[in-house]
Amino acid sequence: MHKTILLAALFGLLALVMNTSAQDKVDFETQVYPLIKASCVQCHRPEHDHPERPGRKIRPKGGYVFTNAEALMAAEVEDGPKFIVPGKPEDSRIIQVVKLPLHDDYHYPPEGKAPQWTAAEIELVSKWIAEGADFGKWKEDDKPLEYPVWDGKEK
Repeated sequence: MHKTILLAALFGLLALVMNTSAQDKVDFETQVYPLIKASCVQCHRPEHDHPERPGRKIRPKGGYVFTNAEALMAAEVEDGPKFIVPGKPEDSRIIQVVKLPLHDDYHYPPEGKAPQWTAAEIELVSKWIAEGADFGKWKEDDKPLEYPVWDGKEK
């Protein structure tokens, strides 16, 4: 009888731990991508028509597109790290550049161009990368040309 109760308690505890860790996992689509869309997608989205110059195209800055999972995982600096290195946030260029001092030429997003990530947001993205950079069911932004217009005010 005692073994049965002990086993039932052990299985209950195991189920609770597994459920809690699944709930604590960072969700790319609802938690990480909104940060990327607000701070990066204005410049790093697919080539598109210039809104004020008919016949002209706007290309993604640096050739980097951050609106789909495949492009995000493929993005890397010529002589440096990939933007996202699953399991290694400190080796991921996206974390390195947002942590640089604001006045540094390599800090992103550039001051005044998009909202800066808070320490908590950097930690959230770092956690997502540390967890393996799982995109879940998200494959791409189906409206990459519709991005939030930043009012120039920080959070």
